[in-house]
Amino acid sequence: MKWTFEQKLSWAKAYMDGEFVPVPEGFSRSMGRWHDKVREWARVLSEYGEEGLNPSRRKRSFPPEAKLAAAKRVLAGEAARAVARSLGMPCPSSVLAWVRAYREKGVDGLESRPKGRKKHAQEEAQIPGAGRIGEAQAGELHADPRERLLKKLEGLGGIGGAKPRRKYEAILQTKEELPEARLTDLLSVAGLPKSTYFYEAKRRDFDAKNSGLIGEIKEVFDSSKGRYGVRRVAAELRSLGFAVNHKKVQRLMREAGLSAKRKTVHYNSYRGSVGKVADDLIIMEYVRKDGQVHHKSDFSCAGPNRKWTTDVSQFGFPWGKCYLSPIKDMYDGRIVAYDLSLRADMSQAKRMLEKAFSLGYDLNGLIFHSDQGWQYQQSWYVESLRKRGILQSMSRKGNCLDNSIMESFFGTMKNEMLYGHESEYGGFESFSKAVDEYIAWYNGARIRYQKGTKKWMPPSACFEASFGGHPCGASL
Repeated sequence: MKWTFEQKLSWAKAYMDGEFVPVPEGFSRSMGRWHDKVREWARVLSEYGEEGLNPSRRKRSFPPEAKLAAAKRVLAGEAARAVARSLGMPCPSSVLAWVRAYREKGVDGLESRPKGRKKHAQEEAQIPGAGRIGEAQAGELHADPRERLLKKLEGLGGIGGAKPRRKYEAILQTKEELPEARLTDLLSVAGLPKSTYFYEAKRRDFDAKNSGLIGEIKEVFDSSKGRYGVRRVAAELRSLGFAVNHKKVQRLMREAGLSAKRKTVHYNSYRGSVGKVADDLIIMEYVRKDGQVHHKSDFSCAGPNRKWTTDVSQFGFPWGKCYLSPIKDMYDGRIVAYDLSLRADMSQAKRMLEKAFSLGYDLNGLIFHSDQGWQYQQSWYVESLRKRGILQSMSRKGNCLDNSIMESFFGTMKNEMLYGHESEYGGFESFSKAVDEYIAWYNGARIRYQKGTKKWMPPSACFEASFGGHPCGASL
């Protein structure tokens, strides 16, 4: 909304006299925005007088050299409003327009445009230097090291927005393009201290001393077949004697293009209530400060063979689908038993239980947790667990967090051996062999953070350590 010169003058004088200036009708913004506008008019009135509030009386023209100097000041980090005030301009819009023109067209964008209709090309050619600063002067500007450096820093966010490393690289490029440029001049233009410049120069080959560490990282990453992320790579390096932080490993892995992230897919075996649904024995209640009762899953246990969990996951390939049904120990993360089949039926669940029971562990009082899949509601399944003194537990309906330990294993397994490698498995036999190798590696070599020991170690090592080195541990 536009206001007349008389209105702005009266409001500005009233504000300077300490009077309250109400928001006029038609001003759709808040009272705070209105008072900001009045305060700006009062500032212009105090600095430039009444002439500053009357746009029709402010007819000033600036030569291209002055426009160029103003644009450079803004690009160097100075506020456009402050530059405009120093030039006697109450509004910074013209200064911002110069900066925009300089960015888009360079020095030619700051030329003064002649008024009226454009002359023909032949007539302009007859006028020497019409509408131009001059080819010699423009060439000098483009060849000026300061100008060259400012253009580079402009694309990096300006003097105030560029980081020291970026400024150092821009100065280095300018020195390569214009060897005669003086370093002190470039440092003053970039606003970079001399000590910072030489510090960044030492960092130029910062990762050269890490070449051996990068080789070790690649070796650990390749030995895990690209399955290890930052945390496990860092843990392996520390076990090898390298005093390295995970943040440094993350940076070096990112620079080397090493990443183990993949997509995830889920399979749902829930078919409603087809049998008996057991209670959730791993859920626990707790009272928050607000007095309300909440629930959370308790996966902690004192030793192995105290809490097991199971589930079924689907693997899809061009040649068909297959299903994996494992049993995982909540204490050490060990895969106790598993079965891979082309069909997720009752026979698969039976084979999985037979393999687990054949190990000879004392399972009396064991909590065997699963979701509400149809396999785990069958009478034969319930009776098989009851005969051995096993307590059956099932997740709450529609709550995958209750069985997150098993879901986490499926996600890890698919990330590390399936996604991106589907073409390597030409049939069920080749994939079955790969699953056997992976689970053997998962149990015996793949390190994980064991909360009980507070160390990084494979599940099998944690299992053996819990029995004081006993090779079987069947009596726990």
